[in-house]
Amino acid sequence: MDQQDGQCSGPVEGGPEDGGPDEDRLFSEANAWHFRLQSDDVRPAERAAFAEWLARSPAQSRAWTDLQTLLHDLKEPARAAYAESRVAPPRRPAAAGIRRLAAALTILLAVGGGIWHGPTLYQNAVADQVTATGQRRTLTLADGSTVEMNGDTALAFDDRDGERRVRILRGEAWFHVTRDPDRPFVVDGGAGAARVLGTQFSVRRESDRTTVTVGEGLVEVAAHRNADGNAPWPDSVRLRPGESAEADANGLTGPRAVDPAVAFAWRQGQIVFRQQPLASVIAALNRQWPGRVVLLNDEAAERIVSGVFALDRPDAVIDALERGLGVRATRVTPYLTLLR
Repeated sequence: MDQQDGQCSGPVEGGPEDGGPDEDRLFSEANAWHFRLQSDDVRPAERAAFAEWLARSPAQSRAWTDLQTLLHDLKEPARAAYAESRVAPPRRPAAAGIRRLAAALTILLAVGGGIWHGPTLYQNAVADQVTATGQRRTLTLADGSTVEMNGDTALAFDDRDGERRVRILRGEAWFHVTRDPDRPFVVDGGAGAARVLGTQFSVRRESDRTTVTVGEGLVEVAAHRNADGNAPWPDSVRLRPGESAEADANGLTGPRAVDPAVAFAWRQGQIVFRQQPLASVIAALNRQWPGRVVLLNDEAAERIVSGVFALDRPDAVIDALERGLGVRATRVTPYLTLLR
């Protein structure tokens, strides 16, 4: 999947008249703008950028109006929409209609079920490197350190004050840091930060929580950063290989033991579940795949899942869940699967 940076690049084949890719892209951008503008920390510059986006062409204005109409008109929950589709006479809707159904269900679930994962449009605009959902990328930095980016990840680089610094705006990355005693390597994950001289570890930023997991060496993790990069960090812990810690608004949790085979499986294109509830499994899958898997049956949310799955074979994973748990999948589009 190509990286989406929220910037309009001009007309492409297929337009609003036929429900083509340009219309879908603009509708997604309108969706991102809507949720960003609901945030308490939205900045005047972002409002100005939105006004410029809205005035760029009639297509942007039409996408925004379509989104507001959907948000206003969609009153029935997703279960009712799905139930109605089961009893309706069989028919083959147009491709644009399928895409609109998927968009409508996704927006409705985002408003009612909290599946929105942050202001991605803004994050992409300020990031130096971005991966789309389902995409992974390896970078080599100027100092020789390497970074492996998981899917749906945004990074910004800012070397300063004698430090090598990376900000994780969202997502997850694995770092193999070249040792340099004179220039600590700091990864800022929002609620927490990790500082090393040279080692291997991963940092994941999810909402207001930062998780650091160590594969090799020693990593110092702090929940609240001291302004002096050379001074000891307050509220900090040191992690060794096979240990993890989490930082959030309440401080640090950890260290705790982790299984590297599970924590770093995504680097080999795999995802591992060991006695995890189906709801958390679906959340993890949605971080790895383009599109969305939605569980409509609350009773199935706590069913336990164990297994090793290939990230590049989403259909095989869904088939395994159907066979192993007795759930039933309905694929509305390649990018929206309903489980009940």
